[in-house]
Amino acid sequence: MLFFVLLAAVNGFVTVINKMINLEAKKSLGTINGTLINYLEATLISLVIVLLLGDSRLADLSHWSAVPLVHLLGGVFGLVAMVLTVIAMERVRVSYSTIILLAAQLGTGFVLDAVAAGKVVPLKLIGLLIVIAGIFLDQMATGRSTETLQEQE
Repeated sequence: MLFFVLLAAVNGFVTVINKMINLEAKKSLGTINGTLINYLEATLISLVIVLLLGDSRLADLSHWSAVPLVHLLGGVFGLVAMVLTVIAMERVRVSYSTIILLAAQLGTGFVLDAVAAGKVVPLKLIGLLIVIAGIFLDQMATGRSTETLQEQE
């Protein structure tokens, strides 16, 4: 269990660094070009890993026909997520972007779990509402302090 907690923590760290790097790539290359470079790099690295591990299932066309189409959409959702993140981060601080993303992931997970299980778990809903309330409270506090600073100048 500890291994998976550490893995999730590393994933969170890498995700925030990825956002920051992609925002800078957008500034110097543009949204579409920055996205293209990101995915070309990822494709080349993935190809090298596949070749090093000797996993050649993708070369077998019969294997492709056995894979459900929905399983091939991960790249599409990843691309959309990255483009939306890069666009949003230009207007929102990294911390807010990360917290809002977390709240959206929690909300989506809550809805999918509720649909799959056919029931709503009240404590999960309360936890989600607390996270959302925290975002709004922090935004209100930060907005007021920013307004106060501007008035003092």
